[in-house]
Amino acid sequence: MFKTGQQVVCIDDQFDPWVFDLYKSLPKKDQIYTVRALRAGRSNPKFTVTDDAEIKLADAQFDLLLLLKELHNPDDPHSSVKQELGFRSERFAPLLEQTEEEEDAELIGVGHGEKEWEPEPAWSK
Repeated sequence: MFKTGQQVVCIDDQFDPWVFDLYKSLPKKDQIYTVRALRAGRSNPKFTVTDDAEIKLADAQFDLLLLLKELHNPDDPHSSVKQELGFRSERFAPLLEQTEEEEDAELIGVGHGEKEWEPEPAWSK
């Protein structure tokens, strides 16, 4: 569904409170971003606290995560594999790209700014 270099728009910027402790940069709803990388990862984690008051990851779901060109975050502290924290793909929608025909019409103004016919005022005759 997504590919590197593709532009996407954030459609969900509601995060659980724990996210603000781990992430340095978060996407904002309706903002446009560029996909830097795609990778498999975890989402919706469940944490437990050990007897030593240490927070441990107890469970998580498999997910497709996006890394964004405009945002950079630290590595996942709960993973034995060094990898940057990413964002669930469901938080984004592909930015719709214009066709060449639509771009050309926009450049030359076809279909834009057309006036409806108005009768000539009587005083002008």
